[in-house]
Amino acid sequence: MIELLLPLLLPAQTVVPGQGAPAVGVPRIESVVVIDGVLDEAPWAQAVKLTGFWQWQPVDGRPAEEDTEVLVWYSPEALHFGILARDRYPGSIRATVAERDKLERDDTVTIYLDTFNDRRRAFFFEVNPLGVQQDGVFSEGQWTAGELFGGSTDKNPDYAFDSKGRVTPEGYCVEVRIPFKSLRYPGKGPQRWGINVKRTVQRTGYIDTWTDVRRASASFLAQSGYIEGIHDLKRGLVIETQPFATLVANGSRDSDTGDFTRQSTDVNPGVNLRLGLTNVSFDATVNPDFSQVESDVGQVTANERFALFYPEKRPFFLEGIELFSTPNQLVYTRQIAKPIVGAKFTGKIGRYGIAYLSAVDDAEGGNAVFNILRLRRDLGTDSLMGLTYTDRTGGDDYNRVLAADVRLVFAKLYFIQGQLGGSWTREDHPSQSAPIWELQFDRTGRAWGFNYRLAGIGESFETRSGFVPRNNIVDGHAFNRFSWYGRQGALVECVNTHVSAGGVWPYAGFLGDQPAEEGGATVEVAVQLRGGWTASGELNDSFYRFDRADYAGFEVRRPDGAIEPYDPPEEMTGAVEASFEVGTPTYRMFDAAFELTEREMPIFAEASEGREIRAEATLGLRPSESIRVEATAVFADLTRRRDDSEFARTLIPRLKIEYQPRPSLFLRMVGEFRAERQAGLRDARTGDVLIVDGVPSDAQSDRSLRLDWLFSYEPTPGTSVFFGYGTTLEDAASYAGLGRTSDGFFVKLAYIFRR
Repeated sequence: MIELLLPLLLPAQTVVPGQGAPAVGVPRIESVVVIDGVLDEAPWAQAVKLTGFWQWQPVDGRPAEEDTEVLVWYSPEALHFGILARDRYPGSIRATVAERDKLERDDTVTIYLDTFNDRRRAFFFEVNPLGVQQDGVFSEGQWTAGELFGGSTDKNPDYAFDSKGRVTPEGYCVEVRIPFKSLRYPGKGPQRWGINVKRTVQRTGYIDTWTDVRRASASFLAQSGYIEGIHDLKRGLVIETQPFATLVANGSRDSDTGDFTRQSTDVNPGVNLRLGLTNVSFDATVNPDFSQVESDVGQVTANERFALFYPEKRPFFLEGIELFSTPNQLVYTRQIAKPIVGAKFTGKIGRYGIAYLSAVDDAEGGNAVFNILRLRRDLGTDSLMGLTYTDRTGGDDYNRVLAADVRLVFAKLYFIQGQLGGSWTREDHPSQSAPIWELQFDRTGRAWGFNYRLAGIGESFETRSGFVPRNNIVDGHAFNRFSWYGRQGALVECVNTHVSAGGVWPYAGFLGDQPAEEGGATVEVAVQLRGGWTASGELNDSFYRFDRADYAGFEVRRPDGAIEPYDPPEEMTGAVEASFEVGTPTYRMFDAAFELTEREMPIFAEASEGREIRAEATLGLRPSESIRVEATAVFADLTRRRDDSEFARTLIPRLKIEYQPRPSLFLRMVGEFRAERQAGLRDARTGDVLIVDGVPSDAQSDRSLRLDWLFSYEPTPGTSVFFGYGTTLEDAASYAGLGRTSDGFFVKLAYIFRR
């Protein structure tokens, strides 16, 4: 019970609105404590106390409804936090033995440490009531697009820290120890770090913060407090060596003979190396593994014109990845598909952030060499400017991109962002160059916000090191947000209304007489209700123009057998879309969400007008602290508006089941079924068969089932044992129903030596 008496004995640092950012002197105590979730050792009686939390979401500026206190002290080797989270209804606390970085449905407390005190980037360390961990980097200035809350949260990096928690009759208590070896900070002198603490209460859907963070601000970190008095830290040089080995045994079925054969076992040893100073890190890798032991979540690909984005998951690329962030996603490390060797330097020196990556990729047609450089400089208190250079070279071919960008924050609520650059490419053709540029103006106010953006990507622009799915466009939009807040205790707590309009023009014709290729206007209303319920609705009116050059190789077969060139329609107007989404609170045992969309849209493959109905549903079940079930389903049906005939239908149900008896050990099964069919292409006006490059367009269908099993043991970040098996079953003429077409065994062993 000593942790319940500590608040009466310790000096409190209570945040008073209007008093400015609080600065807290943290006591230095040369002592070692056991991280057990019980604050009964002597140092806790000398720790400073952070109290007086404020509600941030859904309504800011109100005292928090739940009481939270955080005790802080440091030893020469580590920073210590004791979290006392009380709840008026302690039986409602959500806590599971979750997988690391999967705490979205649990009550949590998050500690933000802005160790460079630059208000732009902070480490975050998050724990649930049992001490299960979630961590990463939060960065400001990550292109907020007029949203109510800016910034980017990257949970992929894993840092070594200790935590243990327990549920108590009053709420929960968590003990956290963060070694200084897991942090970067400037130099060896006295330290003054930005700090904030955030508490999420799933029962109410509320988020509270230690400082009185207001929504009318372009920056979350700029509203943090400070901890000071930190000196003479014993961090030393961090040296990490992680040898690992992967074993892969793949099998496949021969489409001609029907025989299933297994390839020889492929054993790949490799090593990751890291040398960490206080403010910079040197990383190297030889034969890095992909470490993606779960398939990407399925996405509907029918009627998609552009590439789909999937996040990076490989450990080597994740360290310092936030320093590579740039407008227009000019750096996308998954372009390095099969790296052989790589090296990286990331860090911050004074006001300069530096990130450099070099890698050799086993690419089709021969090895390709990547060199990626990102430089950033802080301007003033919250602004920055940056320079990005990427180079991919393979043989005589190359792709190079150079771009500069700036983000200027002023008057607390506003920022202006600009980017200007270009690409130079030689790949099976003479060298080509093309520009890329952007101008953005944003206001993040409490009741009113906006984002106005105009961006251009030249016709020949290409980035083989980034992710720019569409070129030869000028994209402009005007986005406005209006927010209304209910009184305390009201059923409706917050209503956000978004009104936007925009268009996309051909790059060369933007300032000429060419009309927009597509565009429209949208109204969206999102409501948060007391108790954690959410609902939103959207209405959109769009238009599209078809580029006739895309159908140059198309012909039409008339009923009398005559073949004629295809003359597609020029445009589709009055394409109305309506959608509705509802989400339940996160109950102890379950949560759910459902979205229904009905829209008129172009069928780009044949330049016709279509109607789509799409439904998406998610259900999360937690029958015990150690068992989690997540079920999702996506259904999309696209018909032609001309005659209501079906063009495409997609059904993707997905089920994930996890059993985790303790944080370091879990078993997981993922099953995803995909059923797709698409009709042959038809003349948009008459319905006659289209011939593409001399071949009549036929209907296509596919059914497949992907199953993945994984056993994982990961006692500390970097030390792990993975054993996985995945198999794909598809339709084939050689057997009835679904049959196994491929499978694979995967084993990974890794151990990290850290000094």
